This record gives sequence, structure tokens and C-alpha cells, in this order.
Amino acid sequence: MERFKFDKRDYEILWPIGIFLVLILLLGLIVHFDLLEPKELPSKDHLLSISKPELSDTSIQIGAYIENIYLFSPNTKTFDADGWFWVNWPQKAQEYFKARKLTPDQWLHIVNQVNEWDFKLEQFYDEPIKLKDGHYYQGFKFSGHFYVNDLQFRKFPFQTLRLPLIFELADFSRIGLTNSIHNLYLVPDEPSSGLGTYIDIRGYKTIAFNIFTNTHEYGSNFGLGNLDAKPVRTNQVVFETSYKQSVNGALLMLFLPLAIVMTLVLFTLMLSASLWDIRLGVPPTALLTLIFLQQIHMDKLPELPYITFLDMIYNICYGIILILFVLFLWGSNRLNRASEADKPFVIEHIDAIDSRFQIILPISLLAMSAAAWLVI
Repeated sequence: MERFKFDKRDYEILWPIGIFLVLILLLGLIVHFDLLEPKELPSKDHLLSISKPELSDTSIQIGAYIENIYLFSPNTKTFDADGWFWVNWPQKAQEYFKARKLTPDQWLHIVNQVNEWDFKLEQFYDEPIKLKDGHYYQGFKFSGHFYVNDLQFRKFPFQTLRLPLIFELADFSRIGLTNSIHNLYLVPDEPSSGLGTYIDIRGYKTIAFNIFTNTHEYGSNFGLGNLDAKPVRTNQVVFETSYKQSVNGALLMLFLPLAIVMTLVLFTLMLSASLWDIRLGVPPTALLTLIFLQQIHMDKLPELPYITFLDMIYNICYGIILILFVLFLWGSNRLNRASEADKPFVIEHIDAIDSRFQIILPISLLAMSAAAWLVI
């Protein structure tokens, strides 16, 4: 064993590689903690979640039935949707609207609707109808283009895709800020709301339909009143359809090729150190293969300011391949420097070290992958 101590020439190989690995670790920490990222301008608006409000003489009930969701684009963060929504309001609210000559399309605003020119809105009745319980009712058929503000791919390919339809009380550009419409409240009509037949998105499975109620506090009073005036607040209801990619599909199409390549790489440790020329050729080949595989899945995603879970797995695999290449490089140089009498002894010890790495590296890969999922 004394004949197998590290010598100066071993350190000439290991020190530069060790320094390089430390630099990679530092780079990973910088990326993880966003130390060099430009600071985003914080929004002055706030969304305050509220519990389900009770029906009262100041509440307006709103429901939505989404029939069709299509043309989802992660690059532009938009989707198209067709369906119906309706509003039901009490006599007190009707008196408020009548005094100010406001119609439902004026006091109800679809927040994330874009492209006004291709938005279609048709009302059920020329005038709101009065129901037997004394409430007023109006319904609309809609078709348009909508924006998804919070589209997260950090856990790709296991992320949850949430497509919202956001209604807010009210459209200030039509009713003006001086109207105290924020004294009224939107309440979701959960029993009647839902999804239609044609809401599936290619590559995803529809998993949930949720309804949320928020208070939207604008970060401004829009120049009205004195500087101490409170920001404008209004009420909103969100109808959110959730999707997930198939786990089986992700495992078979994205993780299985990666697992096969890494298995072949780790099995290279079973080759005898005497086959140094074959061993040295495997890590570069595997590295190029992983880069190609990673590029395939990156083409499916928009440009992101962060790395995804799958990217973190690839980075871990790159690190393992680099460690293996250093191990093989050191072993081949050590074997090349050994005398003919010492070569069997050197091969035996290199193979013993490889057998330890064959246990350590797979365990490290699994442990770091689990840690990546927890911190993503």
C-alpha cells in the first residue's frame, strides 16, 4: 500500500481539476441564490386572498362555464378560450347601476383578456331580466385571447400549468374612479360553474378547476385626491383550470434516455483499469449525448430566467461525468507511469477505487436529485 501513495505528478492532475470543481460549485451557488441576477422592479399592486364571501344585498354573484380552451402558447404566455359567464345581482346593486346608467359589460372587467379587436362578447338578453327572487340576471357568451401572468416551469416536467379567467369589479376606464363600486362585492357561483368538453391541451391532462376570490389593491390612487389618499381597491373572482403533463410520458420520453446513458457511464467503472483507452472515451461521448438530449427538451420550453428541475438533474449528471473523466485520467496516467512489475498491483488498486465510486456516485446522483426537487 505504501507504493500507491499520491506523488507530485498525481497532484499535477488532481489540483487543477479540484480547483475547477470548486469554481463550478461556486457558480452553482451564485446561480441558485441569484447573486448576479438583476433585481426585478417590484409591483405596487397587491392581491389579497379572502375567504368565500357570504351573499348579501351588496354582493354580485358571477359564474363561468368554459367550453373550449385552445392555442395555448408558453412562449407568449397566452391561450384562447370560449364559453359563457353570467352575473346575478340584488335590487340594491340594481339601483346603484341604474342611477349611474351602468350596464354589466361596463362594471365587469375581464382582467387578463388581451387583443380587444378579436374579443367577442354577446349578451343573452337586450336588457337584464328580473328573476322571481327579485334579483337581476344577465349572461354573456365570450370568445377571446387571454394572458397567463404566473406561468411556472421550475418543476418541469412535473409542473402544474394554471390557466386563469379573471373577472374584476370594475372596468375603471368605463365607469370612472370616482364611482364607489368597490363597495360592492363579487361572489362566485360555484355550483353552476365548470368546464365543458373541449378544454384539453395537447400534452397535458386536465386535473382541476378551482375558483378563488381576491381583493385587488392597486398601487396608486390614479392621481385623484391628496397624497394620503388610499390606493384603489376592487374585488375579483378567478376561474382557474389546472393541467399537468403525463408522469408516465415524462419518465419514458425524458428520464429514460437520461437514465440509460448514465447507467452505461457508471457501468464503465466495471471495466478494468488496463482498458484505459476505452474508459477515457466514454465520458466525452456521454457528455455530448446528454447535451443533445437536454437540447431536445429545452426546445419545448420558452426562454426562462431560471433553471428547471430537469436542468438541475442534467447538471448533476454533467458533474458525475466530469468526476469519472478525472478518475479515468488519473488512473491511466498512474498505470502508464508504473513499471511492468508494478502494473498488476496498480491495476488492482485502481479497480478497488473504481468499485467504491460505483457505489458512491449512484447514491450521490439520487440524493442530489432529491435535494434538487426540494429546493426548486
